[in-house]
This record gives sequence, structure tokens and C-alpha cells, in this order.
Amino acid sequence: MSEKYNEIILAFKNKGCRITEQRKNLLTIILKNPGCSCKELYYMAKQADGEIGRATVYRTVHSLEELGFVQKKSVVIC
Repeated sequence: MSEKYNEIILAFKNKGCRITEQRKNLLTIILKNPGCSCKELYYMAKQADGEIGRATVYRTVHSLEELGFVQKKSVVIC
């Protein structure tokens, strides 16, 4: 998992995205729970960090989709 994690973090940096703690935590959740919907990911992230917003989850998943790391129907790490 750490190899894919580092690859995604590097892609975010190359795209000019900020690498926040929330984004790092969310990325860990996504990698540990492949195939989940954004809604499911949001609830898992909310349990881990009560301050995370729904928009953060959806924007992060959208960015991962743009970078080619997830597919649209469900969050499947490629």
C-alpha cells in the first residue's frame, strides 16, 4: 500500500495540489477500502476525523479520478 500511497502523493504534488493531513488520512482510507462509494468513504473519514467535510472527500476522489487512480462508478484504485 505504501508504494501506491507515495505514488499518489507525488502525483498530487506534481499537479500542484496541497497535501493536507485530511487528504493523507482520506487516501489511507481509500487504499484500505477499495470499491467503496464516495458516501461510504465520507462516513469512514468522518469517524476518523470529525472535522472532514463531504466536499473534501468528493474533491479528493475527483482529483484521483482525473489522475487516473480511480474509476468513476466506485472508488477502485487502479
